[in-house]
Amino acid sequence: MVSDFAAAWVPYRQDRTIDDAAVIAIAWAERQAAARGLQPVLVTDEKRGPRGAAHFAPFEDGRHATPRGSRVKDRPGAVVAHVPGPRALELAMSLARGTALVVVDHPSPWLKAGWAAVLQAQNLDTGQTETPLLPDLLDRLHHLAFYGNNGYARGFGRDRARQVLQHMHAEGLLERDVVLSALSTFDPSTKALAVIDDLISALVPQPARPV
Repeated sequence: MVSDFAAAWVPYRQDRTIDDAAVIAIAWAERQAAARGLQPVLVTDEKRGPRGAAHFAPFEDGRHATPRGSRVKDRPGAVVAHVPGPRALELAMSLARGTALVVVDHPSPWLKAGWAAVLQAQNLDTGQTETPLLPDLLDRLHHLAFYGNNGYARGFGRDRARQVLQHMHAEGLLERDVVLSALSTFDPSTKALAVIDDLISALVPQPARPV
């Protein structure tokens, strides 16, 4: 899909703290925002946002938004989505329209590799643009998104989504994190993503995830 913002991400690594990853993301967002003569903003799932680290201090007054409410006073020049869940990622993509968005990745609730691949985001570890998804996988995702116009309510939409996922599983294309994060770029509701997550888990039981 074509996005209307420049996309980047800091992939999750077990040998790196989330704070260290955030520093990389914030530096990129500050450069992007400065080029537009604006300030970056922070999006998190927590109402109060991250605390206790110097790199988050600039976002404490009027530059932090959550799905529960926004304290963003001015138009953002770039957005940092810090370990976002589905609702925070949706908000971050909305705020970033016409500017730039960088995601600090985390395994909970799912890794964002699919999101990065669909948007061909810049990997801030390598400096390279992420490789697009395989055409067969992208085609299946388009079908999956098509059947979600009613939020995968019980009946036709959910049944067809289950069939698509079954085909993906048989084809070796059903990787939970990739599918869910890639599907998030198609603007589904968070409830719809939760339904797909449940359908995937029925086909491929998932291990416990870090919190």
